Amino acid sequence: MTTPARPPILLTMADYYGTLAAVRSLGRLGIPITMAESKLLAPARWSRYVTRRVSCPNVGDSDAFMEWLVRFGEREPGHVLYPTSDDMAWLFALHREELARHFLMYQPDVKAIYGLLNKQRLHDLCEGVGLDVPDTWFPENEAAVERVAAEARFPVLLKPQTQILFESHVKGAQVERASELLPRYREFLERNHYGRKLLAYDSRANRPMVQAFYTEAAQNIFSMSGFVDRTGELFVARGSLKVLQRPRKLGIGLCFEEVPVDEELAEKVRRLCKKLGYHGTFEVEFIRVGGRQLLIDFNPRFFSQMGFDVARGMPLPLFVYEAASGNEERLAQVAREALAWKGTGQYIYCHRGIFELLLRAQGLSGRLSSQEVRQWREWYARHSERAVDAVIDIGDWVPWVVDVAMHLRFYARHPKSFIRTMVLDK
Repeated sequence: MTTPARPPILLTMADYYGTLAAVRSLGRLGIPITMAESKLLAPARWSRYVTRRVSCPNVGDSDAFMEWLVRFGEREPGHVLYPTSDDMAWLFALHREELARHFLMYQPDVKAIYGLLNKQRLHDLCEGVGLDVPDTWFPENEAAVERVAAEARFPVLLKPQTQILFESHVKGAQVERASELLPRYREFLERNHYGRKLLAYDSRANRPMVQAFYTEAAQNIFSMSGFVDRTGELFVARGSLKVLQRPRKLGIGLCFEEVPVDEELAEKVRRLCKKLGYHGTFEVEFIRVGGRQLLIDFNPRFFSQMGFDVARGMPLPLFVYEAASGNEERLAQVAREALAWKGTGQYIYCHRGIFELLLRAQGLSGRLSSQEVRQWREWYARHSERAVDAVIDIGDWVPWVVDVAMHLRFYARHPKSFIRTMVLDK
């Protein structure tokens, strides 16, 4: 009896490490991978597990990309499709009915996705399921900003309320004094812009939010990642602690340690997903402050350090693939195996190349003392046997070469960015 062919999966954004993790996880199982990408220097594009490469418009041009995606689906129906970024998660949800005619999807509706990716809506939802959030204000005009300046304890963070179709992609900035808040608010509105499609959906999305600043955010961010099915009953999760990010106050995760999942917190996250009708993969970030877990972010998509979860017995790309393909029995089996996996408490995740570059650059600039540099190297050495790298894989080494070239090219073009983030930690 011939085994029926498994459908291919179409992946995008090959410069994202979540995409690379998905390529490797599914490709090793013999699942055909079609990679759609506009850039040559994109690590996942060059993985040995990519079956086929197709050119597409840059995803930054969302209209052109979505038009291409629909045409591709019409020509070659039957690919599994799943998002890697906030933009793709929202756009796939917004166009779900049209895309579902041509692709196999496990895609919640746009109300669910926007409820998670818009911080104001997310905070309202959290209150309903008992999840704590940081003290946050969402001023709608300058008078409201002045009231926040009088009420808040400084410093505070000025942050975008969503990253969807956000052209500058800045995470936010610290505001030291009350007198600086209104000028910085005006500056944010002037310098940062959103795609017209998002503003047509929510005209208030461009207004930044003000959030309390917690020193614990530098090295005490707990991440819960996992999968939840349509019923909200099948729920699998892993825990990790973000121990180093760049910049250290407000930045991208660089190093993580394995930690146990807080079962009570996991149940609240499950209730949040069920209440909103969300299903799929997720990564939720919390700041640990004085015994409280404050939810700061919810990523309803593949995410950067997903390879960490794959290495710890939770192959999230396979969960999505089986769910989208309608393979309920296989999905249940994958879930049982993931739930039975026993952690050791010794796994770490690290983007080793950037980690070493940061230690050298900040060691020379004095942002890290020689003792701190030594402590970080000792930390890695202690865990090296169970270290999961963002890019390096002994059986799939070309993406690492491409990743090095990608970063060299970026920093050569943007030396100020290198000095600011890697040398001065700003």
